[in-house]
Formats: sequence, C-alpha cells, structure tokens
Amino acid sequence: MTNDRYLLTLAGVITWGAVAYIEFQRLLESAYAIPGIAGYLVFLYLFVRVTYTANIALHYRRHRIFLLLQLVIALLLLLVQRSDIAPVLLVIWAAQLADYFSRRQAILWVLLSNLVFFFIMTWIWHSTNQVVSALTFLGFQIFALATAFARVSERHAREELEQANQQLLATRIILAQSSKQEERLRIARDLHDILGHQLTALNLQLEILQHKVGQPLQASVMDTKQLAKQLLDNIRAVVRDQRTATAVDFHQAVQALAEHLPELELEINGHLQLESAQIAEQLLLCIQEGISNAVRHGKAKKIQLALEQKQQQNQQHIFIQLDDNGQGCALLNPGNGLKGMQERLHPFAGKVELIPLKKGCRLAITMELHNA
Repeated sequence: MTNDRYLLTLAGVITWGAVAYIEFQRLLESAYAIPGIAGYLVFLYLFVRVTYTANIALHYRRHRIFLLLQLVIALLLLLVQRSDIAPVLLVIWAAQLADYFSRRQAILWVLLSNLVFFFIMTWIWHSTNQVVSALTFLGFQIFALATAFARVSERHAREELEQANQQLLATRIILAQSSKQEERLRIARDLHDILGHQLTALNLQLEILQHKVGQPLQASVMDTKQLAKQLLDNIRAVVRDQRTATAVDFHQAVQALAEHLPELELEINGHLQLESAQIAEQLLLCIQEGISNAVRHGKAKKIQLALEQKQQQNQQHIFIQLDDNGQGCALLNPGNGLKGMQERLHPFAGKVELIPLKKGCRLAITMELHNA
C-alpha cells in the first residue's frame, strides 16, 4: 500500500474514532444502541477494506459497492438518532471517492448525499438551521473530495513518470546496442572497401610480377601471392562475421530492466536475435510494461519470461510469454497498458493477450516477421 493511502486510512480511522467515542455514549442511552453501534462498526470495516488495499484495480467493482454501502449506513445512522457530529461520516466517505469515481460522478454523489441529509434534517429532525448545516458539511465534503483528487492526480503523475523512465531505459539499451552494431558495420565496410581493395590490387600486381621475374624468384613471388590471397580471404570472413552478428541481444536488454527492480526475481528462458532495432525496441517496451503491471497491480515477486524464435520458410515467428506469480488478472479489464501494447505491435502484425493462470497471470505476445 502506498504512503498516501496509508495516511488516508490512518486519518479516517482517527476521525471515525473521535465520532464513535461521542456517539457510542449517546447511543447507549437510546433504544437503537445495538443497531447503531453495529452500523458504526460496519462502516469502519468497509472503510478500511476500501482504503487499506494495495491493488485498486483488482477490487474496483467490489469497493464501489462498499462505498455505496458506507453512504447508506451513514444516512441510516442519521435517521436513527439526531447528531451534530455524525455527519462527519459523510466527509470520511467523500474522501474515498476519487479512486473509484470520475470527478463528475463523485460530485453528483456528494450533492445527492447532502440532499438526502437536508431532507433528514428537515422532515425527521425538524431542524431550524438545516440550510446552514447542509452547506457546512457540503463544504467539508468538497474539500475532502478536492484533496482526494489532488492525491490521485499526483499518484498518476508519479506512475507516468516511472513509466517514462522505464521506457527511456529500454530505449537507451536498444540504442546502445544499435550504436555498437553500426560501429561494427562501419568497421566491416572499411575493412572491405579499403583493405580488401588494396589486397586485390596487390594480388594483381603480384600476378603481373610473377610473369616478369626470372625463374629463381618465381617461388618467392608465388608464396607472397598466396599469403596475400589468404589475408584477403581472412578479411572477407571477418567482414561476413561482423555483418551477420548485428542482432539485438534481447536477453541482455531485459536483464538490464530487471536490475532496477531489486525485489523481483526474473527468470529468462530462450533468446531472441532481432536485426530491426525498431521492432526490438517495441517488444522490449511491451515486456517492460508487462513487468511493471505484474509488479504494481499483481504484486508479483517472481516472473518467468520465455523467448522463442522460429524460422519457417520466409517468415520468422516470435513467441513471448511473461508469467507472474501475482494476484491474477481474471477480474481485471484490459486497460490502457494492454491497449498501448497492441498499438505498438500492430504495424508489425503483432498480437497481445492477457491470460489468467491458476496462480498469477500470463502476458502472451506473438509476431510474424517476413524476411527480406
């Protein structure tokens, strides 16, 4: 659980305790002691269940129901017994809305709760200052709601910054390998164009010299010509090796990402060798997104990454599976992360799928590349 939600839980419990301490003494003297005290306790239980959680997305629908139940309980407690301090429960309730409702929805719920509160004061309590009381607690609720939305916005900004840092790291890894590839290609071209050309010219000169020198020097010229030919063949072999060993090392790139998550155990099986730095970058960003989601939303501590590459005629088939031991994804709806992966891989005919496992979740990526 993040620090901001910990502080929200702590502040809510302290505020609830202050209200309950006063109201319990009054309820003990009334006919609604048992249901009243039970209502306060259930409200506290629902509040803690909503705020003291590390994964909002996993329990999103359930917690929205819990919030509605909190509102009903708070209004019922106001119906049971008149109190000037019990409406503080509505302020506690409003402070939780930002994580589960849009800004417009949250404001509508706050206005609705105050409208019902106004009716209770008018028709049940027969209060003479219901307008002032309603506006006072409405102000408290709007303040709590504004603070909550500021907290949520700050958390989203922090997550986006973390995501951007991870993407920057992934891009830097790919660029570092790409620059090495370009340097190797440049050296290979220089060897081929400069030394290869000169050695070819040297062989031609030796061929001419072989026919002009006398018989005593024929063997020496022949040996020199043979050495020049071997040297040219060796240079051509080096050039071929430099040109073919230009694929991005995926294992190294993914391992560098995992080093920034010290609490995560990452196991990598298989290898991918991709000549296109652009495709490698998009795949690496998708893997980085999958690892981040598994850690942040699924609370995974171990991830197994399987990399497989098959060659069939003029096509390369790439299979990537990222399995985690987190809380699972059966109840999660595809969010912006999964849609972003699909958009990244769409130009390359790639597909992304989220598959629930018995323990954890699997991110499956498939891609077909046509050989040039």
